[in-house]
Amino acid sequence: MLLHLKEFLEIVNQPPPYDNDDDRNACEKLLLRIDSTTTVDDNTTRNEDNDNTINTISSDLMEELANVSYAYWQVNRYYSTRKEKQLPVGAQQNSALKEIRRQYIGEGRDATKTITAIQEAMDYRRTYHFNVFRACCGNDKSDIQNEEEEETNLAKKYRAFVLQDLTRQPMIVRGSDHQSRTIVYKSPRRAVPSSTAASAASSNSTKSNTHRLDDDEAFLRTQIYTAERAMATNEFNTKNEEERLTVVFNFHDYSRKNSPSTSTVLLLLKVFQRCYPERLGVLMIMYPPWWMRALYTLVSPVLSAATTENIVLLATGTAVTTAFDTIVRGGKNKGDDNNLRDDDDDPKNKKELIKMLVTGTIAEIDYNDYVQQPFYLPYKEIL
Repeated sequence: MLLHLKEFLEIVNQPPPYDNDDDRNACEKLLLRIDSTTTVDDNTTRNEDNDNTINTISSDLMEELANVSYAYWQVNRYYSTRKEKQLPVGAQQNSALKEIRRQYIGEGRDATKTITAIQEAMDYRRTYHFNVFRACCGNDKSDIQNEEEEETNLAKKYRAFVLQDLTRQPMIVRGSDHQSRTIVYKSPRRAVPSSTAASAASSNSTKSNTHRLDDDEAFLRTQIYTAERAMATNEFNTKNEEERLTVVFNFHDYSRKNSPSTSTVLLLLKVFQRCYPERLGVLMIMYPPWWMRALYTLVSPVLSAATTENIVLLATGTAVTTAFDTIVRGGKNKGDDNNLRDDDDDPKNKKELIKMLVTGTIAEIDYNDYVQQPFYLPYKEIL
């Protein structure tokens, strides 16, 4: 029996949160356009409603769209091993439409751009085997026991990458803000351990370059792992009523030399832009370096109000404490952490969460234990 099957079914049966009827009609038309495609050859498909329209869409695109939902992915895998049971009617359509809606809104409600965005997003998900991240860690061996040998080996590789990179940049999906948005906290990236650096330095240039490539690959894979875990946790915690996240970047003691290559960072931005539209609630940047503050000051006048409202730069300790107090308590209290209230209607755990975010102790955990916990459940949640 799948743990939390009832909750997963509740999520997949829930319809998309459309803003209005126009959005619903547009997304349903996009779904029909995708679902009504017929194969022209191995690489392209033709829209039956318009023989002049050629789209590079795979025949199982609707299933891929539905699998963006962690709940659907779990339920579908569970029922696929039980002949006597079937997926609930409408589960695939609901799940696919949720992703179509996000892509549609993200592309400014332009149907043609939405189709292109969906294709590119699914290409990235296939290239980097997003579903493998969901099964690469944890104690539940059923997640990988039915997979092909190639995917099982890939899961082991991804697990090694994740554990390797989390030692360099502790990142955790933990806690939620006053809007029930899951919090993703990313600590400053550390230097390569001295033993590893010494080994690379003593090796020949080919091995040294290979080490650098592995380091960049570990960074990229771990960012995707963390994002997928955050999406799964947010979906489960809120029963898909809240799709956005609160993301915290801590740049205290930041050093450019510890960062991954520029090309890897740019690739990550492309992947996230395509695969996670309409997912960011607020980005809080703690102690941004001077060049970041200068860049933001330069570009902020040309950014939309919606964008600037979602980015918060916190340069001082007082600003950090006040911002976290607001984001966790919803503006109930403002002040430094020595003056945080313990109101009767404001549980003590909120005060503790604020302090952990301010000090960074929220990410000081045993990551071997962290990756073994259920992918979608809050880690040692502060309830």
